[in-house]
Amino acid sequence: MPKTKKNIITRVQTPYSKSLDEKIKHLLLINPTLDFKITLRTLCSLPELSVKDKENWVESLEKRRKKFLEGSFATVDDSEEFDVAKTVKDHIKCWNEFVEPITLESVRTIIDGSGLELTEVAGDLITPREIFNMLNQYLIGQPEYAQKLALCYYLHYMRNQNEGEEVPKCNLLAYGPSGVGKTFGPQILAKLLDFQLEVVNCNSLVQEGIRGPRLTDAFSNIYNRTHDVKKVEKAVILFDEFDKLFHPGEFNERVVNELLNIIDDNNSVSFEYGYNNTVRVSTRNMLFIFSGVFSGIEEIVAKRLNWNGMGFGSPNKRSLAASNYHQYVEDIDFANYFKRDELTGRISQYAYVNSMTQETMVHILTESKESPLKGFQNYFSKLNIHLTMTTDGADAIARYAFERKLGVRGLKSTLFKVLKDDMFDLKEDPIVIDRQYVTKIIA
Repeated sequence: MPKTKKNIITRVQTPYSKSLDEKIKHLLLINPTLDFKITLRTLCSLPELSVKDKENWVESLEKRRKKFLEGSFATVDDSEEFDVAKTVKDHIKCWNEFVEPITLESVRTIIDGSGLELTEVAGDLITPREIFNMLNQYLIGQPEYAQKLALCYYLHYMRNQNEGEEVPKCNLLAYGPSGVGKTFGPQILAKLLDFQLEVVNCNSLVQEGIRGPRLTDAFSNIYNRTHDVKKVEKAVILFDEFDKLFHPGEFNERVVNELLNIIDDNNSVSFEYGYNNTVRVSTRNMLFIFSGVFSGIEEIVAKRLNWNGMGFGSPNKRSLAASNYHQYVEDIDFANYFKRDELTGRISQYAYVNSMTQETMVHILTESKESPLKGFQNYFSKLNIHLTMTTDGADAIARYAFERKLGVRGLKSTLFKVLKDDMFDLKEDPIVIDRQYVTKIIA
């Protein structure tokens, strides 16, 4: 068997007509209802096929893909009930064994638009490392955060796959400057791994019984979307601007008490649904993520390490405490910040989310699968206008956003500022965002 795999990989990678070969290979991968023997035969014979044959294959495979997504494909034996999930799983297993190692990102491509869930067909492939690799294509320049987030989501997945068995729970606190991806990371993973996610803005919370946004609104919002108690109980809840709850005041104290009741491992919570209806859910298998700037945590670290007022007695210590304090943060520092030991005990990991550098912003524009440029490209492509960006254009956009401390969100607003006239005029000429194009609009 290994010999067969080696031979196939060698032949598939033959450079002859490479672009068409790669396209056929991709289209064969995303057509799981195609007999795998045909797939293998095609992969093996690609170097010998004429360009015309390859073009015909591309056309037929695209039609096959469309039928798969419409659910109108023919079965091998019409007398048997067709199990789509099982067919996709078999396809993934065969590809992994006979062609090349398959990634979670490839599985997402296969099932995209089909209604299948990643966890339904790729359970064996889901590992902390694979989740990390997938996340790294979206969340650029945050390896520590991505690694810790991947582990949290994996444990969350395992808990929900093995209900009734003891699997560790791993709530996470992410801290660092605004606009660096603290919220974006959980949003991407919830979408990729098919978990419901609700973001709670702690800055606008009011206590139970008072009109306004409440903690339990997170559960009612998910239930309104899904009408499924199980999906609520397996959800990810992200408390954004969590640090705002620890400003002095009796009101904040009451909200924190409510929160402690919700995030307790063995608790259940009631929430309102519709008119005068109440639904009760268990919070045992929910994943809780807390994010915020946590301004002032550096002073707590400095005090514990005896860095006389952020280390102002020594230039080296000053630099260390001002820019690298997160390397020295420990659980006890957040316990001192919260002044609530029971809260610290419910958080397993703490992750510092790095400040954006200009170089990271360039990478986000040019490499991230969620690059803000893609939205503008989609807008123009629907109007048959081709939009591209050069390396020096990306550098100019990143420089503008970085110098004004706009964060990642600032890349989108800067692009809008640069492109707004073309978005209005809709000229048919191709648009190339290079340095000159940027600097003639923004200084």
